[in-house]
Amino acid sequence: MSVKQSEEKIHLSNIDQVASSLPLTSSSTIGLEFLKTIDQLYVSQQPSLSEAIFGIASESKFDIYDDKKVRILQALETSTFFQRFCCTSKRCFQLNIMNNNNQNIMLIKREFKCCSGCCWCAGAQCCSQEVTVESPPGTFIGTVSQQGSCFRSIFAIKDEQDNHILTLRSPLVICDGGCSCCCENKFVLIGTDGETEIGAIHKRYHGYLHEVTTSADAFSLAVPMDLDVKIKALSLAALFLIEYMLFSVVSKNN
Repeated sequence: MSVKQSEEKIHLSNIDQVASSLPLTSSSTIGLEFLKTIDQLYVSQQPSLSEAIFGIASESKFDIYDDKKVRILQALETSTFFQRFCCTSKRCFQLNIMNNNNQNIMLIKREFKCCSGCCWCAGAQCCSQEVTVESPPGTFIGTVSQQGSCFRSIFAIKDEQDNHILTLRSPLVICDGGCSCCCENKFVLIGTDGETEIGAIHKRYHGYLHEVTTSADAFSLAVPMDLDVKIKALSLAALFLIEYMLFSVVSKNN
């Protein structure tokens, strides 16, 4: 991934303000300890040959890298053909996050909701896009859920006690496809005060040919180093939710 490190760093004018906007939790969970020393992650989806040929979404595979571009995790989707063929971006799935020892350290789940996606009606639970997160699998650590809004997608990141920890806010205009090279596609992570930017998720442009022939995408996630490891894991789950919700539609140009 040809991404300049300087583009990924959070440029902060007031470090004390950001620190005061971080959750006051301090915890760990088995398998996530390595996240203590990580403030940036890069996620690259593997292209699917069958998807490029037939135009039908396949079970997604993602490689997850640290800031030194070393692969540290892999995410593997489990879903049915019917869901991928008929529901695409709304499909029900399970995403298994495994380390390099093939140990499953995290599980992300999303249920199918037929009316979900529109930010206007996301205030209703039956219409809100949501993922639940377990780490290790079987131990619930929180959720990422779409919130009702007028003009943009907004997501609430909540812990296992349903406390609203962080907010993820999308840009007003989201671009995808071959002609999206000029779009920033920056999703801002907002702290507990509801105002301070503490991190961001960027959707990266892969090049014209790649964008028009496959739905495989690349993202980067930047968070404060001292953010709780569970919240970092939930932020990664938020990245996958916006990938499936906003960028997983298979191109029809192949």
